[in-house]
Amino acid sequence: MKLFKFCLILASAGTLAVAPGCKDFYNVNVNPLTPTAVDLNSLLPVAQVNMAEYLGDNIGGLSQYTMALMQQLYNTRNIGNFQQTGDAFSGEWAGLYRGVLINNERIITQGTTEQRWNYVGIAQLQKAYVFSQMVDVWGDIPYSEALKGEVNPAPRFDKDEDIYNGTTNIQGLFSLIDEGLANLAKPGSVPTKPTLSAVDLIYKGDLDKWARFGRTLKLKLYNQLRKTTAAATVQSQVGPLLSGALMEETGDFQLGYLNTANPDNRNPGYVTDYNANPENRIGRYFYEGMLTLNDPRKPYYFFNQLAAGTTTTNQDYISALDPSFVTVRPGTSSQYASVATTASVQTVQGLYPVGGRYDDGKGGKTGTTSGKAEAPQRLLTYYSRKYTEAELRLTVYNDVVAARTAFDAAVQASFNKVNAIATADGSPVIPAASITTYKTSALARFDNAPSAEDKLEVIMYEKYVASFGYGVDVYTDFRRTGHPTIRVSREAVSLSAPNSGLLVDDGATRANGPFPLRLYYPTNDLTLNPNSPRSQRDVTAPIFWDK
Repeated sequence: MKLFKFCLILASAGTLAVAPGCKDFYNVNVNPLTPTAVDLNSLLPVAQVNMAEYLGDNIGGLSQYTMALMQQLYNTRNIGNFQQTGDAFSGEWAGLYRGVLINNERIITQGTTEQRWNYVGIAQLQKAYVFSQMVDVWGDIPYSEALKGEVNPAPRFDKDEDIYNGTTNIQGLFSLIDEGLANLAKPGSVPTKPTLSAVDLIYKGDLDKWARFGRTLKLKLYNQLRKTTAAATVQSQVGPLLSGALMEETGDFQLGYLNTANPDNRNPGYVTDYNANPENRIGRYFYEGMLTLNDPRKPYYFFNQLAAGTTTTNQDYISALDPSFVTVRPGTSSQYASVATTASVQTVQGLYPVGGRYDDGKGGKTGTTSGKAEAPQRLLTYYSRKYTEAELRLTVYNDVVAARTAFDAAVQASFNKVNAIATADGSPVIPAASITTYKTSALARFDNAPSAEDKLEVIMYEKYVASFGYGVDVYTDFRRTGHPTIRVSREAVSLSAPNSGLLVDDGATRANGPFPLRLYYPTNDLTLNPNSPRSQRDVTAPIFWDK
């Protein structure tokens, strides 16, 4: 993490990271001032920092948008009531291509020339991960031609299915992962100074953890495709992975942060919400759902600026179940929805997602109260791996007993992750007895669910809660499974496909469209790139794995 300062210096110089004001992919590769040869030790940490930022839970990351779609958060950008524009995601699009993927490609090209196969393998796995996330939210995107050379103003948009599975002319993501794993296993990589362990901000040069991540990523992607493939084929794909060396509990794919403001190495989501005007409110049904189930993770997830036992007035929504919880509902018709009205009393993200305050019930204002801002940006985790296994055992293997075992391990791992973050923060941990009580209740909900689909609802709800802080996968999971059910306006339900997992909310909100099954492309990409689709896809058109 000491490399953060160096990374930020490079970024501010405009050498490797996204240039301010960059709004579209069309201009991404057109930068003759960018050097074509930079030491791999400089490229890797910059790519990793940018990957966490542009995918993560912060004002410039895709997770805040997708968490709003999934009603976990609500902010002033209207995505929570399903309003998109052609500029809504241009910064994230450009940041992922320019700040992550181009730097990543330089590592692959230069590392191959220098025979530094450890760097090449890491970059290939990162490339597969980032492209998979982009396909999952946008569908067809520039892929096979996107990173060829420094000047490529008109890359072809490849089909989403071809990017995953590959064609004669396109290396698919599964093949790319396999190639990355093979490169990690190659002996005799050229030694580097500083060593890989000093510049790899994720696994500190531990190639076994990188390999476990790569295999876990394959498992995740095969699971996402399970509805497009016969069950026997899926079993042949995931069986060797489930019995092999996958991600362990100490091997989460995540980026850590530090409590330093100059240079600013804090969790960027914390910076967004712990000021005088917090960016994000908390979804009403998300908070109250955890409250109803007596979920002991609640004080780690959310921080109430109002002390326990107190309340306020003239707000859009004050919970009858917990009057210290104040929020704004997406698309509300209330007069009390402005930032000025809610800033000093609204509930905000807490310790677990962004390194904010553990809620001890005493309250405090976000402009003056503070946390350590060190919570990591989680991307792919051990608990997610176990929830994926539970889903596969239930839906592909039709093995309820094995699914229950994996679900049990997933819930336990979810709590362990909260306690690990609490321990690092110096906050109280969740007592073992409280974890056992909640887990027993979750397993009872699973056991009592009458059908496989009802059991899947229980699994996906717990995954939804555990994944708070990384919205991209929550959004993907919901679209492909219809679980867990979420509450949105009556308009959104009527405009969306039947049986889509949407339930009607309290009736006091409005939507600007149907629940979107994909995000908009940046407008400039469509108008300037002759090889683009030229117009936005209908937001109700599903990604290929959404059957």
